[in-house]
Amino acid sequence: MSTIIDNFLYLGSIEDACTPSLLNELNITHIINLSLTRIILDKSYEILHIPLHDTLDEYIIDHFQQANQFIEKCQDKNGRCLVFCKHGRSRSVAIVIAYLIAHHGHSLSSAYLFLSNIRRTISPNQNYLNQLNKYSSQMEQIRSPVIYS
Repeated sequence: MSTIIDNFLYLGSIEDACTPSLLNELNITHIINLSLTRIILDKSYEILHIPLHDTLDEYIIDHFQQANQFIEKCQDKNGRCLVFCKHGRSRSVAIVIAYLIAHHGHSLSSAYLFLSNIRRTISPNQNYLNQLNKYSSQMEQIRSPVIYS
């Protein structure tokens, strides 16, 4: 499991999510599960399950806002959030990059570089990268004021 932001946001695999001792050690309170497998944990965790396939036709962009809101809610409660998929390389990476774009002002390239320096095994599929590029452009338009002449 990798710490992404200040002991608040974590990125990992299904193996990490299914290791209660690790979740307890890191004081994880919120979990975003992007794998197809539903995991069973005790009721102390808030879990958002978005079952996605790691394929070139999966439409992940529709889930960015929901995941971002869940992460924000966790942060507002001073919790800790684990975002995971099967191996912690593609689906979960796309969600964390979308969060970095929307809430930390990153471009796609800076978010990718930031994340790859922390977790060397990231490898979001090209479909997700294309959607993240679109999302990054949308967020840039929202952040940039429109100037009328």
